[in-house]
Amino acid sequence: MEKSLLKYLAIPALLTLTCNVVTGIVPTPTPKITPTPEILRFENNFVSFDYPAGLLVFNSDDPAFITYPISNHLEGRLVAGLADPQEMNEYGNHYRVVGIFRHVIPYGETLAKVREDAYLSVNRYDGWVKTSGPVTLAGLPAYQETYGVHGGEASYEMRDIWAEKDTLVIRVSIWTPFHNPENFAAFQSLTTQILNSLVIKDDAPPLVETATPEPTPLPTPIPAAMLLHFENNIVAFDYLKGMTLYSNNTPAFICYPAIDFGGETVVGLGDSRFFDFGTYSRSIRITRLVIPSGSNLEVIFSETYRKAEKKFPTEEGILATNRLVDVNGWTGLQKTYRVYSGEPAYELRDIWLQKGNEIFILSIWTVYTNADDFAAFQASAEVLLKSLQIK
Repeated sequence: MEKSLLKYLAIPALLTLTCNVVTGIVPTPTPKITPTPEILRFENNFVSFDYPAGLLVFNSDDPAFITYPISNHLEGRLVAGLADPQEMNEYGNHYRVVGIFRHVIPYGETLAKVREDAYLSVNRYDGWVKTSGPVTLAGLPAYQETYGVHGGEASYEMRDIWAEKDTLVIRVSIWTPFHNPENFAAFQSLTTQILNSLVIKDDAPPLVETATPEPTPLPTPIPAAMLLHFENNIVAFDYLKGMTLYSNNTPAFICYPAIDFGGETVVGLGDSRFFDFGTYSRSIRITRLVIPSGSNLEVIFSETYRKAEKKFPTEEGILATNRLVDVNGWTGLQKTYRVYSGEPAYELRDIWLQKGNEIFILSIWTVYTNADDFAAFQASAEVLLKSLQIK
């Protein structure tokens, strides 16, 4: 009797299940809706353009706009920059960016020559199919270069668009890693919207230099546990842990920008956090020169920076202040100056000391990140200066 009842109860349930299968009555999935980002407008004295909310925005000459790979920077001064906040490392380097820069055309040269010179130091990836050709930028005739570079374990597509307006060269650089094809395509689509809305203004303000900030004294002494000591037959000094030390003119120590003082490198210190493609963009170096017969420190000093200005002309680079400084009892001649080599600024500080017929140059160089970081690096350099002994 119970089995018969169960049999009849099962029939309606089976019929219900069968009807659902036959008629296709299943839950309808909710469609995934991708919200359209809010479109904002950026404008300064140089350009204006539309961009989607969520991107990081940088105004002209903002030193925080540091693009990666750092060793593949081009010359030029930042007009405006955009960066994807999801593609940034702990040191503030941005991997996916749109940067707008301007370059001065030296007297007697052309846009093609400026473009050619900009790529002399770029480490292009030979396996990448490079494309180039004429395009249009903000209604101006332009030329586009597309190429690849390596940065760490990733490869990057670099797209630069060059145009000329009045006496300036305008460059728009779109740099992005190629590790995720979907994200890569989405960013390329986004940049098309930015380029289509770009307006390059008439009568842009002239390039104006500002003074290089002076080093900030360390407020409290650095504990001895954080210091190391170096000594050879030429110099001795203390330095902060975390710096990689090179001695005896080791060719592996290469620092940036490439300003050559000649002579020999007595010792070099490089910050591994700012090491890319075999080059340090934050370093301390001691160089030794022998004064030739008939010359002196002042002549060599002036001639060195005169040659440097050929590579980093006044319009885009060297802005110097000179003064006498005391280095652990020695009176030296200090030059602090700023070089724009690629997108970020490089703050350089050289101290020239003479002992007999020899000159010792202490070079304290760093890519500019932010004011606090810059001050901390300069304070750590003071530890070396205050403990320096020249034998």
